[in-house]
Amino acid sequence: MIVKSFVLKQRTLAKIASLCNESTVAVVRPGKKIEGLFRDAVRKTVVEKKQAFEEIVAIREHFCSMATGEDYLQKVDETVDTVATYLREAMYVQAATYAIEDYVLAKCSRLCALALYHQVGGTLLDGTQLMICRQDAHGNQHFDWAASKAQISARCTGVKGPIVIAGGYGMLDSGYVVRVGKDGAHMMASLIAAVLEAQSIEFHIEAPGVGGIPAMTYDEAAHYCASANAPFSSSAIWPAKNAGIPILVKNIEDENFEGTIISTGSSHKTGVIADKDLNLITVYGTGLLGRVGMSGGIFSCLAAAGVNVRFIAQTSSEYSISFAIQEAQKDCALEAIRSLFQDNPLLPLDDVVVLNQAVGIVTVFGSRMRNLPGTSGAVFSKLGAAGINIIASAQGGEELSISLVLNEADTDRAAQLLQ
Repeated sequence: MIVKSFVLKQRTLAKIASLCNESTVAVVRPGKKIEGLFRDAVRKTVVEKKQAFEEIVAIREHFCSMATGEDYLQKVDETVDTVATYLREAMYVQAATYAIEDYVLAKCSRLCALALYHQVGGTLLDGTQLMICRQDAHGNQHFDWAASKAQISARCTGVKGPIVIAGGYGMLDSGYVVRVGKDGAHMMASLIAAVLEAQSIEFHIEAPGVGGIPAMTYDEAAHYCASANAPFSSSAIWPAKNAGIPILVKNIEDENFEGTIISTGSSHKTGVIADKDLNLITVYGTGLLGRVGMSGGIFSCLAAAGVNVRFIAQTSSEYSISFAIQEAQKDCALEAIRSLFQDNPLLPLDDVVVLNQAVGIVTVFGSRMRNLPGTSGAVFSKLGAAGINIIASAQGGEELSISLVLNEADTDRAAQLLQ
């Protein structure tokens, strides 16, 4: 058995169908164009409080043009009618836009899976019935791994022929449909492969594998895919790593590219990735010195505010903590820190919070860095010789990566120098 993950578009449907056979489990999610139609329908209904007539017509026409057959067209009509009715009712309901969008986009994923199922036959499954999620105290959704594994095993074990699964969305125990992280279809494919003990996993994407690198270890791929520009999230790697299943990342539109193989094998080379649109916040002052729980308090309040931290550096003097966040989350992060410190006389905000805007992060990673003296020195010397200032840095204790915070204007040049 091979588990394959696809981003389905109208022009790639025939190609994807040709890659599915009796031993395939195909996890499907929609491409950006058709997702955009569904998002437009949600925005028009929920934000503008108008009927999404044109968008619903466009959605119906899109899927009706992907295949023929009375049964298929009837199911498309039923699903689109369900979406249209849901959106009409949503105009008069006070609900978060993201919750409405998750439900509607899950239907989009279901229609994409239906189109592929109509081409290859076999068994059609809704991923929201397989991926069981829980909500924490901060409102963040997470997989319930044990419950999800039980559902996958119950619904997929022993099933004959190709299995087509609508990917990217799960369901809370309350019945609400939720998006499963960034490109959750890939993570679902990895988890399904681990549960079913698949021979291998294939991610078919519209990029030259993972950075064009022929081979990577699981840990190297996890470092690369932590970047905002990565083709999929590093969370998609862990189920495969734990089960020892290799992942082949292929370009759906380039048959000549053999892909990137992610496994326990040797890496091809040291890699470099770069992220932009970041801010660096530094908290410092004597109030942090020897203060048990200070770091925990800072990062707990950021988590409660829904702020994702991309980089952390703390001096051994305990005098400062620096962390990088997405530019769009700057105001939310600063407000969370202010709320934490407002009643603490040891931490006057004017003195202890510094914001560096427009920064980027360059990360050098690879298993060949481990136990190799001089790697860090070579990286810093090269950038210093080029006149590039390093604002902050951090190295993982596993010796697989070095991350450098730079002015955003220097990010691309630094990445090129370190390639």
